[in-house]
Parts: sequence; structure tokens; C-alpha cells
Amino acid sequence: MRKAVFASGRHGSFLKFLLAEIVIITFFFGSLEAFLVEPTRIWKLPKPSQRSTHHHSGSQKIIYASSSALLSSWSTLAVGPRILINERFPGLELVYSNPDVFIIRNFLDDDACRDIIEAAKMKKMEPSPVAYAGWTQDIKELVELAAKGPVAWLALLAAWFQIKDSNDASQMDLVVHSLQNYAVIFVVVTALIAAFTLFRAEGLKSLRTSTSTTLDDISDASSGTRKFVVNASKLFSDPAAKHPSLSTEAALFEAPTVIRYEADQVLAPHFDANRSAETEDANRGGQTLATLIVYLNDVNKGGLTRFGRLLATNNAADSNENYLTIQPKMGDALLFFPADANGRFDERTEHEGCPAIDEKWIARIWRHQNRVPPPFGLSENALSTL
Repeated sequence: MRKAVFASGRHGSFLKFLLAEIVIITFFFGSLEAFLVEPTRIWKLPKPSQRSTHHHSGSQKIIYASSSALLSSWSTLAVGPRILINERFPGLELVYSNPDVFIIRNFLDDDACRDIIEAAKMKKMEPSPVAYAGWTQDIKELVELAAKGPVAWLALLAAWFQIKDSNDASQMDLVVHSLQNYAVIFVVVTALIAAFTLFRAEGLKSLRTSTSTTLDDISDASSGTRKFVVNASKLFSDPAAKHPSLSTEAALFEAPTVIRYEADQVLAPHFDANRSAETEDANRGGQTLATLIVYLNDVNKGGLTRFGRLLATNNAADSNENYLTIQPKMGDALLFFPADANGRFDERTEHEGCPAIDEKWIARIWRHQNRVPPPFGLSENALSTL
């Protein structure tokens, strides 16, 4: 009798059950190995790391790039060459190689720096809003991990308990119950993952405490903002071109963002590239290929820029630092490459703004992979003046 099989011969029945479910697992998940391994991976997700700021119509939002379970898989892919720059640009110094980090001495003169600060003050500085970049990739990865592991296991165990004492249960009943349970549990887990992602995004807000604004008016030929855009265009122009087009290069820029750090304000370790740039940054030029930061004032105490994955060199701002640090100096610029020329994320460029003691002002331009349309980039009218 069926009852006797499940009660007295439960071990044999359970083996049949497992055999049937292995067939189901192999059919739906592709391999038993994935089913067995994925449950361990889902618990190893680190906290997301942060990505730097984007802006929108004069305000901006900080973007946090996820460092989810598959971030390590990105690091195993070879990062290709960075984009080309004009390496004959005056004052250019290589302070770290592979990944390349440059300092550009006297990139802007003192008057230009002061003018940018005043323009930002006139436009009004606002707290930088926070967004969570890479959330689409994180949700996708978490759902895939759950589907191949915990959801499947729970569905199978629930099916076993549902039919183990049944008088007329069959192997087909096992399959039907497993699939029904899987569908229900999958929906619940997906909703929990969405809630978890929202919770992570909320938790990132405290990691950015500065104020900021964007400057997109470059009509005044003598303004510091225009000088910043012009010099950046020359820096990124094709070194082989006899007559480089400044407007063509500037079309790949986000409009300059000005950021102010007062005492104790920080920017936690973050990435400027986005693993989900093709989706999340499609309307702002795609992947960020280069970051250009100009220090607008001298900062004697605090406010260092630190690259927490690059060991210190002789160019480190503080001899006590174990990692590459840059001391803000009025007019100097910092240049690095968050992704390679093809847009591949480079996690080695993680960096942070250390706590400010003295007030710190910086201006930043992001050079993207494609044209950055307004309101994120410069307008066609603005570009035509270059």
C-alpha cells in the first residue's frame, strides 16, 4: 500500500523523491552544481560601495555603485587600455601607473578657481541627493541566486512534507507541488529582495554629506567655468589631431559639478563607474570613462583624496598613509579612469574624500562614452561657443 511505502519504507521513497527532483533541477537550472553552490553564494554579498555624483537640472544626486556578489567576476575580466589623452598637456604628471592616475599642476589659475566658487555660491549649493547605481544588476543577481538555491530548496522540502503521508501520492504529485511551491516562494522572495534593495539605498545616504551644484553656462569667455571646460576638452582631445574639435570632446562631458566640503563632511569610498551604465546611465552618456577633478582652494588640514586600493607611492600626500593620497592644492587637477576605453568597470579606482577639517572646494567633470544630452550635459548652444 502507498501508506506503508511512505510510513515504513520512507527511506526508499525519499530516494525516489530525490531522484525525481534531481531530474527537475537539471531541467530547470541547467546543472545540479549550480543548485548546490548558489545557496552559499547568496549569503556572501558584501555591502554596496558608493559611486560619485550625477546631476539633474542644477541639482545632483550621488550614485552608489553596487559591489554585489558578481563584482568579483568583473575584476577577473581583464581591464583594457584607458582612453587616450593629450599626454603633452602642460603640467601633466603620472603619479600612479596601472591604473593610471595623473596630477595636472596649475590646470586652472587662481582667478578661474575663485570665479567657479563664486558662481556656485550664486547658483546656491544644495545637499547632494543620493541614488543607488547598479540596483538593476543587484536585483537581477540576487533573484538569480535565490532562484537557483534557497527558493528551489524550500519548494522541494515543502513538496516533500505536503505528500509524505499521502495514501495516493505519486511522483507526478511531487513535481506539481514543487512547481506550485516554487512559483509562490519565488514571488515572495522577489518582493523581499526589492525591499532589501530599497533598504540598502536608504542606508547609503549618510555616506555623502557635502553640498553641490552644477554650472552649465559657459557663455562668458572669461569665466572660470568656461576655462575649465576648454582645458578639459584640450586634455581629452585626440593627441594626433592637428586641429582638435573642442566642442566634439565637450559633448562627452557632464556639465561641471562644484562640490563643497565643510568641517567633518566626507565622501565615503566609492566608484565613479557604474556596472549597469548601459541601462541606468543610457540617458547621460553611458559609462564614465574618466574623472577630472580640480581643487579650487588650498586645503592644509584634512580633505585628502584617497585611493584605498592603490598602495602609497612617493607622491602620497601624507607619509603616514598606506594608500595613494592626493593633497588638494588650488588649481591642480586630478585625473583617473574609472573604466577602460570600452566601458569595462575598473574596481581598482575606488576612492574617497577624507573628512574635511579646512573647507574644501572642488569642481568635477565626468567624461562619458557617448554624447551627454541636456540637462546632464552641455547644450548645443553652449557647445557651439567653443
